[in-house]
Amino acid sequence: MAPKAKEHGMRELTVKLEYEREPKDRVDMETFKSVISAAYIYVLGQTVPTYTIGTFDERSRKGTIIMNAKDLNLLWAALSIYGNHFGQKIAFHYFSIKEEEA
Repeated sequence: MAPKAKEHGMRELTVKLEYEREPKDRVDMETFKSVISAAYIYVLGQTVPTYTIGTFDERSRKGTIIMNAKDLNLLWAALSIYGNHFGQKIAFHYFSIKEEEA
């Protein structure tokens, strides 16, 4: 039997944002925040759990999203489902999950 998942504390989800075609504008922290927010609102509506954006690297397009552990599966699922942002096909690629230190 598999061990029971820990569902308390905070988690840091690291994802990479990928576009089908290179966007015309620079992809920076504000762009990352906007795409994450749009994905969550589009998929979850007004039931989006609390989260914060941690970091974003413009070169690699990797960013971190910090959330409660109990919301991790829901928030990752929303990113997985969201595949079109303002007519541009996009994808989020999972890189890691870290337990936030208290």
